[in-house]
Amino acid sequence: MSDEILCSGAGSERVVIPMRAHALTGHRRSNKEDQTTPRKMKDAMNGKAEVREEDKLEPYMLSSSGYWVVDRRIVIAIPNSSDHMDPHRLAIESPKHGIKHSLMEATAPLDTVHDLSFGVELKFLLPLLVQGERDPEPEDHRKVNMTRLRDSEATRREQIYECIAKSISQAGEKSTTISRITKDASHERAFWKSHWIVKKANSAEPTPEQANLEGYVWLSVEVSSPSLPAKDAETKHRIEAVLRSLFANHRLVANYTCEVHIHIGRTDGQPFSLTTLKRLGTLLWMGEEQIRSIRNPRSPNYHNVYTWGFETRKYSRLALRAQELALREHGSTTCQDGVLVEDWQVAEVLETHPEMQTKDRKAIEELWKAGSHMELGRLLSGEKKQYRRLGFNFSAFGLEDERARNNPRTMEFRMMEGTTNINYILGWLSICKALTEVAVLRSDGRYLMVLDRLIEQRHARSRSVGARRETVSETQGQRCGREFREMVDDLGVPRDVYRDLEAKVTLENEV
Repeated sequence: MSDEILCSGAGSERVVIPMRAHALTGHRRSNKEDQTTPRKMKDAMNGKAEVREEDKLEPYMLSSSGYWVVDRRIVIAIPNSSDHMDPHRLAIESPKHGIKHSLMEATAPLDTVHDLSFGVELKFLLPLLVQGERDPEPEDHRKVNMTRLRDSEATRREQIYECIAKSISQAGEKSTTISRITKDASHERAFWKSHWIVKKANSAEPTPEQANLEGYVWLSVEVSSPSLPAKDAETKHRIEAVLRSLFANHRLVANYTCEVHIHIGRTDGQPFSLTTLKRLGTLLWMGEEQIRSIRNPRSPNYHNVYTWGFETRKYSRLALRAQELALREHGSTTCQDGVLVEDWQVAEVLETHPEMQTKDRKAIEELWKAGSHMELGRLLSGEKKQYRRLGFNFSAFGLEDERARNNPRTMEFRMMEGTTNINYILGWLSICKALTEVAVLRSDGRYLMVLDRLIEQRHARSRSVGARRETVSETQGQRCGREFREMVDDLGVPRDVYRDLEAKVTLENEV
């Protein structure tokens, strides 16, 4: 193949672009027949394979003044808007399967890992001991908050939320309560970037066993962190300090009506680029089973009876559309020409995994056809109201209801059960952050590695359906734990960070 590539423009005209060093960046990528794959690189790092220095992938960067070429594939950024070619309509044809790679948002600023921020929403229950009553749980040595029978619920909430906010302040953080915000005629939005907010958790309620503990009055509590910079090394320590202060000073408990939600966004409050959201959506679609395995299948709320966080692969518009298209093709896994896949890493997966299930392939293709944030947000949300906010919640981009329009432009992970285990919370936060980070970095080898792994795991699972039990070498819990571990390991999350979650997945998914 020559050092040229055919590019399809807006019409039928084709443009030949030489693969030479750019005048501004001087960046050039040679055409090697055997490019080193992410899995081979990982094996080399683990001492399982040897990779020659000249075979290693270069750290690609895309700026508004250059382009890169990867494995006979080119991505171009037009230097300025006065160029004669429209960057949003330029498409690059793959020489293998005819998948077109369309340049997207070349004139828009790219997301970077330094733009990443996250917020944590923690939902709990707090028992208050009625004055004069005997403590029904004397073995719990944590301080118990007191109340009087004549106090109204509003009075209790205001007083107790102030106590919780004080514990947060003692951990060195700014805090406020919904009562203060309301009295000042302000809005929560004004505190999203600066304060931890204490308010009512609407879904949380005591179990029948908890409600029968004589002497207790129960309050639901939600503690929401401000938007915190993901790359700041102090962020994790700040969250841990708050959690330790809360759990030491209050008898906070979590049951199946409580949850931990993680919001991921940009530090400037702007939405992620459409490319980042599509890359993230692709990863979450393929990895939903592994990611959701942290949820206890024996929980009364496993199927979202109390809180909304349903499966994207079942209840999203994308799932319904992909199923419809798969049925039309009668199980064919052939990738049709002309499908726009605006990311070389995702296109690489589609090209190198012909064994992908048709529904998965169609879902990814449909996802990458979305032309706006709103279209993508609605595609990844359910059509019915109860399915609007799924476990991977993109509804803030769909703008279908008042809540979505008023919420920050973040993507939310909603499938983790409530817990007072600090290691679970910090480990889950690290995993959510890593999933988003590899979606932001368009040349991050971890993205290819994880996506490749998830497809292989899904294919292996489908092959094993119906196999005789005596031929299975691992239990269901062991398989879930292994797949979870492999995914998180490929993401680069340290083992000591996710070890407790892996053990949880393995234990709870045993039949």
